[in-house]
Amino acid sequence: MGITSGQLALVRAIEEHGSLARAAHALGITAPAVSQQIARMERDVGSAVVERGARGTQLTELGKLLAVHAERVAAELEQAREAVAHYLGDHALRLRVGAFPSAAVALLPEALTALRYRHPDVELSVSDLVSDSGPELVAAGELDVAITASYGQPLAIESNVRLEHLCVDPIYVVLPDDHRLASRSSDEAVEISELGEDVWACGVAGRPARTQLEVAAAQFGVAARRNFQTESYDVAQALTSSGVAVAFVPELALVRARRTQTRRLLPELHRDIFAALPSTTDHVALAVELLALLRQGHCG
Repeated sequence: MGITSGQLALVRAIEEHGSLARAAHALGITAPAVSQQIARMERDVGSAVVERGARGTQLTELGKLLAVHAERVAAELEQAREAVAHYLGDHALRLRVGAFPSAAVALLPEALTALRYRHPDVELSVSDLVSDSGPELVAAGELDVAITASYGQPLAIESNVRLEHLCVDPIYVVLPDDHRLASRSSDEAVEISELGEDVWACGVAGRPARTQLEVAAAQFGVAARRNFQTESYDVAQALTSSGVAVAFVPELALVRARRTQTRRLLPELHRDIFAALPSTTDHVALAVELLALLRQGHCG
């Protein structure tokens, strides 16, 4: 029994488009040709792959199983095409960057400006990520470099990705300016145990930033009774500015919102910021150059 990549592509097209005619159109072949290929495939495997009904064409359980493999084969073929393109130099001036918002604002602009000055024809793209994502997109070949962060826990990466440490980003507590602790001098820290009665604006439960905060608080016998959950440090600081919560914000994300005071936090918490790159960077020289520029800037 032999199954070809072309047959898998056909199964994938049927699953995506829901009919033989639309699958044929997407693949640039005729509907009769699709029917013939499906019939030949079903003879080869000894079982039905598609079911035809009033609502169109659907995959059988076997067809769905083959569609899963078809997705993997399609991804591998795309990576192979990318590898060939890189080898031939087609994308020598392309750089696909991903970064979480505060890194995109605080770290990327200066480095990207310098890169474009050196390479005026560079083909740049920047994608918005959540703070701990990105390495998997580099592993899949969808990004050339990703700025990512860890909150006290190692980042899981694939073998074809490497992490380069950029900097340590300390976390501060942001207080409403009428908070009982805001009158302290700016160089005096606030202990997390002193915030047990406050409403907290912090990350979504289960996310790394929130987990780091909860572990630190538990060590001091503190648990947030109520909180505002947000993935945006800008939103957290806006809530603090309105006087309804205290927030825990990394230095790179501080916006010095009106009617707020910023203090060091005890215990000292931080996030580590990394650049994720392919383990072999011969085909992405610009990613290595961007890494050097980032280290010369804010991360120097």
